[in-house]
Amino acid sequence: MFKKILIPIDGSQQAQNALLKGLEIAKIHGSKVEILHVTTFSEEYIPDMSVNENTFPQESATPTEWITEYMENIRQNNENMLDSALKYAKKFAPSITIITKLLTGRAAENILIEAEEGKFDLIVIGCRGMGGFKELVLGSISHSVVNGSKIPVLIVK
Repeated sequence: MFKKILIPIDGSQQAQNALLKGLEIAKIHGSKVEILHVTTFSEEYIPDMSVNENTFPQESATPTEWITEYMENIRQNNENMLDSALKYAKKFAPSITIITKLLTGRAAENILIEAEEGKFDLIVIGCRGMGGFKELVLGSISHSVVNGSKIPVLIVK
């Protein structure tokens, strides 16, 4: 029934729960799995650009070099997260095909595009469970995925 399963992760416990549930389903159906992370930048991730002796490790560093290094560190951290998830997944479900992918941009939008372009049959995604007013104001990636998806979405808490 589910030949290809997309499992977006963000490093949270809910994403770990979704990964486990997605792998359980994949084992039952013999599905291929893609573990996806979308790096999203918002103002909460923008570093303080004020200049002081601690801002730049080298005197020759410029703001552009600092931002480049910052972005590279984020990319490396996200690749490490995906590598850890892949190791866990291969241990848990050694018989299924599992790949990872790292994208940059708006999370929900990229998840939906990946699901459609990759011809996935199911998305398994974690939910922080903010609920109520917070979700209405802040939005929710899982909520946006459910509303925009053309395929079944399983939300795991």
